[in-house]
Amino acid sequence: MLLHHVAISVKNIDNSLAFYRDTLGLTVFQDEIISGPDVDIALMEKDAKVRMVLLMDEAGNMIELLDWQSSVVRERPHEHRNFKSTGLVEVCFIVPDLQKVEEDLVRNGFSFRTPVWPFGKDTDTYGGGYAAIRYAEDPDGVQVELMQIVEADK
Repeated sequence: MLLHHVAISVKNIDNSLAFYRDTLGLTVFQDEIISGPDVDIALMEKDAKVRMVLLMDEAGNMIELLDWQSSVVRERPHEHRNFKSTGLVEVCFIVPDLQKVEEDLVRNGFSFRTPVWPFGKDTDTYGGGYAAIRYAEDPDGVQVELMQIVEADK
């Protein structure tokens, strides 16, 4: 089994593309308006019209952004944006250079929820190395984990 994509309904597609495409560097794989009876059935919405943008990472994994053209997207309550709520709690990306990604995010007006967390440091989890982790939020409040694997000193 392979993961194909994770879908996120967005309030403003331009803001979401600025985050995922322009700042994190994902590539647009597909960008189209979908509608019709089969879409209505699949999305459980009468007269659905949605701009669907699939963004792909270097390994072929995708984030699907759904920009509803036919109805208003409701924001998730703030209390549902944490690890103790059911459902999607985060999307994680492995990055080669966390500091560069941090600089790009700040330059583009995004901020972080946490300082860098050296997960697994002083354990054998990463063969003596660790995962440098930092959390940000996308424009719609989805928690995004950025992880750089830091190898042990040779």
